[in-house]
Amino acid sequence: MGKQTLIFDVETTGLATYDRVVSIAGVWCDGLTPTGEHFYLVFNPRKSSHPAAAAAHGLSDWWLRYQPVFEAHAHELRAAFDRADLVVGHNVGFDIRMLSHEFAKCSMPELSSESYCTMAGFRSRVAAARANLDFCLNHIGLNRTTSVHSAFEDSFLTMNLYRWLHDEAACCAPPSPLPAPSNAVNVPKEIVWADVVDATPSWQSCPPPQEKVIAMLAELGIEVAGHSPRTARMLLAAHDYALMLAKRTPEATGQIRGLICALADADAFQEPLMEWSRWSWGRSNPPLPRDALRSYAEDVLAGLD
Repeated sequence: MGKQTLIFDVETTGLATYDRVVSIAGVWCDGLTPTGEHFYLVFNPRKSSHPAAAAAHGLSDWWLRYQPVFEAHAHELRAAFDRADLVVGHNVGFDIRMLSHEFAKCSMPELSSESYCTMAGFRSRVAAARANLDFCLNHIGLNRTTSVHSAFEDSFLTMNLYRWLHDEAACCAPPSPLPAPSNAVNVPKEIVWADVVDATPSWQSCPPPQEKVIAMLAELGIEVAGHSPRTARMLLAAHDYALMLAKRTPEATGQIRGLICALADADAFQEPLMEWSRWSWGRSNPPLPRDALRSYAEDVLAGLD
């Protein structure tokens, strides 16, 4: 029986020490022979990804914020790494460092497994100016099947590079299609200002400008900075609430009701309320439970009758 070898890849919010892990995948080998065992997890990093990192891994901040936090899977991940006789990665030092930071946040010790870096291995074998994963794969005749860096696909590709570096020529392709992370949570559609207008017929001819909504919120002591899509999402949550509290005109009340009714029968209705609860009570706090959100929705509708 060979070494229990874990070939893994992580994707992060960026390259700095304060950045966080957003996904991890690993495939197991008995020595150089794949066992067929693998895992793929995704996490809410509780911070935005750097634009370059987001372009690389393709996971939006909106989608990630609904996913489980790293702590929810820390023990099972730690058990996997403790089980491995050898861990393998491309630029493995970076991946181990980022994971060690995550484990430290969970009051767990840093990783101390024996490791092998396929980037260093490639450089020792091939005289080339570059050694990123895409270049290495191209050199051995492999390519990604997607335009983004999926941790799952990259772990399989790194496994093939590791095997090639040890003179195993046979390619072991990942499952097709690539699976979703096993812990992924379904996420409501991201709603922006244009969607608010489309969902409310009375707004389509003359939607209230964002500036007006910001001014109305200011009257209630709520400050909103900027006019970014992120701000618009929060305005979606706050607009109906602010109008209701301020007891605006019957026409405005009708607009609010139209918006709520358009969203109430869909999962998308959870989204603005999630945003409102995070914004109102502090974005570091967890969102209100689903039952509480539904109760809030019913209270809003009752208040408009």
